Amino acid sequence: MTASEEAVQALEPCDDLPSLPTALCGSLVVPLDRADGGSATTAVSFALIPRTDTARPGLGTIVPNPGGPGSSTIDFSGGLFAAALEPLRDRRDVLLIDPRGVGRSDPLTCDAMDGPALAFGTLAQQRAAIGRCGQELGARAGDYGTAAVADDLDAVRESLGIDKLDLLGLSYGSFLMTVYAERHPDAVRSIALAGGYSVHDDAMNSRGPEAFRRAVTLTCERTRTCDGAVVLADLAALAERLRAHPDDVEIAFQGTTYRVVIDEWQLASVAGRVFSNVPDSDALQALAAAAAAARTGDLELLRAFVTDKLTHAAEIAIAGTSAVSLAQSWATTCHDYVRPFNAAHALSERRLEVDRALANMNDSEFAPFSATAWITRADYDAGACLEWPVAAEVREPFAPGAALPDVPVLVLNGDLDANTTSIAGREAAAQFPRAVFVEIPGAGHTPATTEEGLERILTFIASGAAAG
Repeated sequence: MTASEEAVQALEPCDDLPSLPTALCGSLVVPLDRADGGSATTAVSFALIPRTDTARPGLGTIVPNPGGPGSSTIDFSGGLFAAALEPLRDRRDVLLIDPRGVGRSDPLTCDAMDGPALAFGTLAQQRAAIGRCGQELGARAGDYGTAAVADDLDAVRESLGIDKLDLLGLSYGSFLMTVYAERHPDAVRSIALAGGYSVHDDAMNSRGPEAFRRAVTLTCERTRTCDGAVVLADLAALAERLRAHPDDVEIAFQGTTYRVVIDEWQLASVAGRVFSNVPDSDALQALAAAAAAARTGDLELLRAFVTDKLTHAAEIAIAGTSAVSLAQSWATTCHDYVRPFNAAHALSERRLEVDRALANMNDSEFAPFSATAWITRADYDAGACLEWPVAAEVREPFAPGAALPDVPVLVLNGDLDANTTSIAGREAAAQFPRAVFVEIPGAGHTPATTEEGLERILTFIASGAAAG
């Protein structure tokens, strides 16, 4: 279940990865479109961290993915994975693979996504930029779906002579590893998913507000620094005010000043980020203070909060393709994810379909925001791909109800995650014949970063069985 000796000997030391001193690097050329015999090719790069105990037989190969889509596994998170999985590395190899279009695997770029300006843009500007990126990619736009990435992973596995894999997927990685399992079931030993969600997830993310309200309430209860009901009421009042009278703020970033409109959409976008990654109780306190001050007409704290969140988003946008490829992220997202419109329809018809879907939403279920503000917020806009080029072939990687392998599966979600909620995690587990779902208290997105979550993952991989 580990790489063959011959395959390992053919690899070269990763001289440019000082954080992974024993890693061996390789690259595999694969077709961009496996269905087209004359397809152009792309390179998929990988780094193998060999087990440390060679006196005894190896026990397997762990293949992790940090999520995204669009995030590099090797440079962005290779050191973190190596450290987290260290207790298992005596008998197990760790195989880091950069998905096609990301990091070392022929990174994909778009002029429309280049630079920090998009982080400060409006909803319309963000949708237009995503659409322009699709136009720039042209015929390549459909070559970065998750099924193709999964087939690349298997091609690397086969080239290394590995029999079976222990899959570890965080966030979007849970989507990727599920697709891999459906396409290559005989190559899977076990699957651990953190921040998991179903391949057929809710297109409108309509459960997110309930998770957001729960996260606010639980954080206030646990920290004893706020009253959840008061915070939510203040946010609702602020959202109503901004719907009627948007504010604005000037944000300086890398020598350029951006004028940002602070409307309800912007409020939902920045507020949602408090519980869309690692739970941030300090950020919740800042948001709560901003909403409370707005009751008296003081919006300075809100402007500061928006400035902080958008500046962080801009820093991610300029991180470089060694860490993140926004072009690949949207190429994958717009190819695979469930959406509230038909990708084969023209833009005008798509807009009508999204409008109809929004009209069916009940604002009361999205409190403290309106349905429209939450469903279209910056990071998780249900209409983000509205202007992506028309493509009749866009579809989910596999049909609902498709057979998945009967192997041990562990799914972890945090109770403070308003990104991939615990309901989504249970749905991810329900896709498999044999899966255990565990909600990790105090964890956000993803619980693999917590002590309890990591310990459960390590125990699961070591034993091949999940404990509920």
